[in-house]
Amino acid sequence: MDQASHQHPIAYFCAEYGLESRLPIYAGGLGVLAGDTLKAAADANLPMVGIGLLYHGQAAHQHITAEGLQQEQDHFFDPVDAGLEHVYVDDQPLFVRVHLTELDIWLQCWQKKIGPGVTLYLLDTHNDQNASSQRDIMCALYSGTQEEVVKQQLLLGIGGVKLLKSLGIKPCFFHVNEGRPAFLHWQLVRQYMDEHGVDHYQARQHAIKHTVYTNHTLVGAGNQSYPRWLIGKYAAYYADKMGISLDELLADGIGQDPDRFEVTTFALNTSARASGVSRIHTSLSEQTWPRYDWVNVTNGVHLPSWQDRQLPQLVDDRAGLWRRRLDNKHQLNQFVIERTGYGFDPNRLVIGWARRIAGYKHLEWLFADVERLRALLANDQRPVQLLVAGKAHFLDDGGKRLLQEVIGYMQRQLSGWALFIPDYDLDVARRLVQGSDVWLNTPEPGMEASGTSGMKAMANGALSLSVADGWVPEVDWSDKGWIIDPAQPSQSIYTLLERDIVPLYYQRDQQGLPLEWLERMGRSIRQAEQFSAARMVREYVDRLYPQECFHHPSDG
Repeated sequence: MDQASHQHPIAYFCAEYGLESRLPIYAGGLGVLAGDTLKAAADANLPMVGIGLLYHGQAAHQHITAEGLQQEQDHFFDPVDAGLEHVYVDDQPLFVRVHLTELDIWLQCWQKKIGPGVTLYLLDTHNDQNASSQRDIMCALYSGTQEEVVKQQLLLGIGGVKLLKSLGIKPCFFHVNEGRPAFLHWQLVRQYMDEHGVDHYQARQHAIKHTVYTNHTLVGAGNQSYPRWLIGKYAAYYADKMGISLDELLADGIGQDPDRFEVTTFALNTSARASGVSRIHTSLSEQTWPRYDWVNVTNGVHLPSWQDRQLPQLVDDRAGLWRRRLDNKHQLNQFVIERTGYGFDPNRLVIGWARRIAGYKHLEWLFADVERLRALLANDQRPVQLLVAGKAHFLDDGGKRLLQEVIGYMQRQLSGWALFIPDYDLDVARRLVQGSDVWLNTPEPGMEASGTSGMKAMANGALSLSVADGWVPEVDWSDKGWIIDPAQPSQSIYTLLERDIVPLYYQRDQQGLPLEWLERMGRSIRQAEQFSAARMVREYVDRLYPQECFHHPSDG
């Protein structure tokens, strides 16, 4: 196995990447994590190439009507204006061809330099080599019919391996993130058979040895299954090229139901090792898929991208830390005014909630008793400001209805005390985690694999009010934040705010400083290093990645 180097980098495959708001090729936490991973690899001088797809912005922007209904607006962008560059080989733009049933799809290749030794490559169907229907395969992320989604996954996995070969890049191994890129296995096997003259069994073992997999969610949408006939339709060509039966090729993805092809099962069966993204999630993954070699690497965030860089130097300067907190809240207020036309008093205690709007993330818990919530927010002596941001997936009608209901409360009973910030993106997220005093996290217990927004907020001194799920139980919150009782979450949120959180924020010394609050802020900021992407990448190297690829000084 090759040593990791610029000639033999780690090949990191993911269906989405969140790097900049002007490049809308991400849907949520998975993409932002992937972007943070590439940045952390660059910081650590860890040779890595990212492989993804260039979606073209269909339904990329969120618009809220006067009635509070989410609508989607297209954002068809020029890749060059979004910071991408063409990939050239022998002075010609690189195109990669992938065979799908009777058609050849041509993928144009783009690149974005992340840092020393780290480049993101994106595959694009939107070019003149393809018919109109083929160009539209990548109009939007996670959309279209089941068959359109399968096509995206095939192009990512197979096209990504072909791209690397065309560039002369020979990865030391492949890191599959969620099951979507796992079809890279077929191309790795076929390529190794052709290059080394070995049979399918030997090539399959070689591919498995050079692949690791990370599961990022236990939610069904992240662990897709498809009719066996649908995958078989696209697999037949590859089975024929490998000289094996269709049943043999599909076997890695068949679980308990012989008529369904499970992408996660496929990824696990074609990887040497698997990882979860928090201790709880890894334990649940081991219970769900017990026959595999699991390790835990808790997620982390790229602190230089998310943390106000002045804060770590201010943790022992209470007055300086408080001034910086107020500065960040004033900046958040200006940002909110620019986005919504409405502002708030930055001297209020600010509660932030921002993430994808999905049923299991339970935004509605905060609004179970709107009158009690209003009394809490609109207290003359101890006022509180609520800020909410997030998008429902454009096919998620339930998420849209919930959002409309919440915005309705804000327009009526909570007017002046609660604001929704539309068109959630990386810029909104960064402002909110840097300017919120309390970060609210309300997932269904057992459903939040990790969650990273709370890590970003903690790094900026926000105090956590959260369900003990995902990464959260890995911290002692007794002197930093508060845990929501999952048996009665709404009641618990209101009581903790009324009894503990709001009074603590408004408890001031003679200089007007909330000393105990600032102590908790300092502890939170110090704790954040434990949840950095730098630590995560180190643990990938130590726990998940093949040790043969890395030279350790103790090896001599």
